[in-house]
Amino acid sequence: MDFSIKPASGYPVPDLVEVLNRGFEGYFVPITFNVTAFLNMIRKDGLDLTSSRVLLADEQPIGIALIARRGWTSRLAAMGIAIETRGKGGGSWLMKQIIQEACDRGEREMVLEVIEQNKAAVHLYERCGFDVIRRLIGLIRKDATETQTNELKQIDIREMGRLIMQYGMPNLPWQLSGESLAQMNPPARAYQNGPAYAIISNPEVKDIVIWSLLVEPDARGKGLGADMLKTVMANHTGKIWHIPALLPEELGKVYERAGFEREDLSQWQMRRVLE
Repeated sequence: MDFSIKPASGYPVPDLVEVLNRGFEGYFVPITFNVTAFLNMIRKDGLDLTSSRVLLADEQPIGIALIARRGWTSRLAAMGIAIETRGKGGGSWLMKQIIQEACDRGEREMVLEVIEQNKAAVHLYERCGFDVIRRLIGLIRKDATETQTNELKQIDIREMGRLIMQYGMPNLPWQLSGESLAQMNPPARAYQNGPAYAIISNPEVKDIVIWSLLVEPDARGKGLGADMLKTVMANHTGKIWHIPALLPEELGKVYERAGFEREDLSQWQMRRVLE
């Protein structure tokens, strides 16, 4: 099979979405993209279509690697190979190409997240020189009946993005970084309660994602994080609350103190130093 690559920027967005969906057909967990979700990913996560690549076999698109870039770091935001051509070396070939191109651009590191239970993908990235930084977990709470209805102050999401960059954990997953979250727009909301802050997705729908929780350093160790979660849930009753499988495992305890339960799916946050 004769492999080649072309820049994703040379394809219409609907065609890229089609290739991406073909690449995730029969995936470990069901994933389907649409044009709107794809465009939101470009904006929020800093996708660079000029550096992203469409994989071709005998001149036909069979896969895609989406690359996000910031400074000296690039991220493999998604990679998928069409189901009929998996296991034929395309994934390994594509990884070598995008790593070499990142080196040619002068970047210092490449990062990614991969589902821990997807052993084949984990082994591929390990063979390509990626090391585990940490485990990322997801949590859920379905029965929130909090009554702690303290008043919340709504703040600009960009302001919380700045605070995350200033006070947040080093090496946060790309999607939870201050740079990424600052790109979110209403109907997502950011709240403040004294030195505690949170960003949530649209609170008008049934299922709500809590994207970030932050307590200023001088106020930590006093239970304010769990209190903030309970207050947010009390102000939006009757919802199902989700923490995507992007949360550093070491931060999970504060959510568990607020009644969240850990989900089965987890990810590895991985990094490869580029030379």
